Amino acid sequence: MGIEKVFAIEGEPGIIWDALWADLSSGEEGAFQVVEAHRPESLVIEIVLGGIPSRLSYRIEQEDGYCEVAAVLEPRGRRYKLSQVLTFNHIKRNFEMVLVQGLSNLKVAVEGPEPALEDSDAG
Repeated sequence: MGIEKVFAIEGEPGIIWDALWADLSSGEEGAFQVVEAHRPESLVIEIVLGGIPSRLSYRIEQEDGYCEVAAVLEPRGRRYKLSQVLTFNHIKRNFEMVLVQGLSNLKVAVEGPEPALEDSDAG
């Protein structure tokens, strides 16, 4: 059973896919292996997170005015299952946070940082 997170990102699918690929490629060489790549709709990679082999799938779907970007992480192996038991499933929350942070970084890479809030008391 995978862990899934979905973000709405304002941008074209090709631009989002390119930003995702650039982010992955900027990491350590050999850190992941491509299983499937269908630009601009999907990307599936094998990666090791915290010593746990995992499959990470991205799906980019065009909606009205934005794209829905889904990331699904599938940790594998006995080590993950044992970690779930020993941490009372807390390790799953750690993987969820990894997905949220990754999608958040992708959103900023495509849309740019949010403008700072202006002080409404200035005057």
